[in-house]
Amino acid sequence: MTVTPAAEVAELLLKSGIVYTRTSGDPFFFSSGWASPVFVDIKRLISLPAARGRLVELALVIIEQQIVPDSYDQICGCELAGVPFAAMIADRKSKPLVVAMKQGKGFGRLARFEGTFEPGTRTLLFDDLTTDGRTKTSVQRALEDAEADVVGIYVILDYKIFPGAPQISSLVTLADIIAAANRGNLLPPSVMSELQAFADNAPQWSRRNGGIAEI
Repeated sequence: MTVTPAAEVAELLLKSGIVYTRTSGDPFFFSSGWASPVFVDIKRLISLPAARGRLVELALVIIEQQIVPDSYDQICGCELAGVPFAAMIADRKSKPLVVAMKQGKGFGRLARFEGTFEPGTRTLLFDDLTTDGRTKTSVQRALEDAEADVVGIYVILDYKIFPGAPQISSLVTLADIIAAANRGNLLPPSVMSELQAFADNAPQWSRRNGGIAEI
């Protein structure tokens, strides 16, 4: 059976020990207010050389399948967790790197960015993950306000279960992680049942467990 990049990334995340679950007691709460039974701490991969190297290789495969290699001039990483991965991708592609800051620290067109770029620079935005997409939308607006041409947004993990989230390209989704866990019996049945319930109706699961139910 041919293993897709998404399936390989999902298995890599699970076997790296960075997929955490809580199916009893208090759930995880994302900064956006959603309650969740699962949290994927992708930033921990920066301390695992073999896993992070393979993930970057697969990221480059996916990006080059979906976007023309010469159609972007620079990579933009999102503060904080997205920066190491964006830097590795920029290095592999010999592209300039800029960093989008959560808050502006200066004045003028580039107040929210570390690094520099000219107006019209074709930019590929890269981050570690997205839940409902609000942060990525904010960063895209900041890039556009700085006169960048945003040609694509890529994340390692897009949960793809929250209503109203924008279309963002990703290496892996929560559905891929659930499928990989099922194939390899990597999580207990009781945990799998709760993850599937969350994936099937995230707003309902979140509301039932003390989180928000809509954006």
